[in-house]
Amino acid sequence: MSLSINPIENSSTSGFVWTVEDEDELARMVARVYLGHWNHVQKILMKLGKGAPPVADGAVIEAKARLNVNGTSWHRDGLLFQAISWIAAHKLSGSTPSVISLPHLIPAHKGFDGIQIELDDQHELRGVLVFEDKASENARAIITSEVWPEFRLLESGARETELMQETTALLQRGQVPDIDQIIEGIVWKKIRKFRVSVTGEPKHGTVSGFAKLFKDYEAVAPGTDPAKRRAEVICLADVRVWLDAFAQRVEQAIDKEKSGSV
Repeated sequence: MSLSINPIENSSTSGFVWTVEDEDELARMVARVYLGHWNHVQKILMKLGKGAPPVADGAVIEAKARLNVNGTSWHRDGLLFQAISWIAAHKLSGSTPSVISLPHLIPAHKGFDGIQIELDDQHELRGVLVFEDKASENARAIITSEVWPEFRLLESGARETELMQETTALLQRGQVPDIDQIIEGIVWKKIRKFRVSVTGEPKHGTVSGFAKLFKDYEAVAPGTDPAKRRAEVICLADVRVWLDAFAQRVEQAIDKEKSGSV
């Protein structure tokens, strides 16, 4: 298992703590995402098969360029964390009908960090989950200065056209019938949900530390259902040191995937 995701007690959120169980396997999955093989990784996560597609030389060059493993890069770290977050989102969705937007391969992408549409058994839309992923040395500060303001804007109805466009594309991927009728009938405020994922410290893996990290979430995104407010953290002793080392593991994994596909 590359990544375990465990619920944590918290009355105002649907909270989870990520733990890396196998760094090499996680690096291999991130490497395949960077190579453009997100569909292969998705199949692994959904236990639908493991047959890997061949790796092209050009894809290797592009994937390694994104890593920039010889220097510290906030953009590199953010992109790595978004790939891990995408993997975590798939692991958490399990067998629940849902469609998740494709992982970003462009540093400093200006759109949503991710979108997940939740469907019922009849493939009717029951939720639109907006992601905010932040790799930071000070998780609480980045949450209060960047995440909460963005969620407040979305809760007020901002970026609704953009959200509608993303939702429509995901409904098409999910082969949902009568998309126009579904979109027209949406009351966005009722189905809009939020997911914030951050790099935290070991103390944030405790019940009290987790509560302090995500304090005020209920005020930002009010509602009686904690499922409206997803909060997730990976606890690292030193986020920059770990991401530096993990970037090198991903580069090595890219080389292994290339040699294994020849």
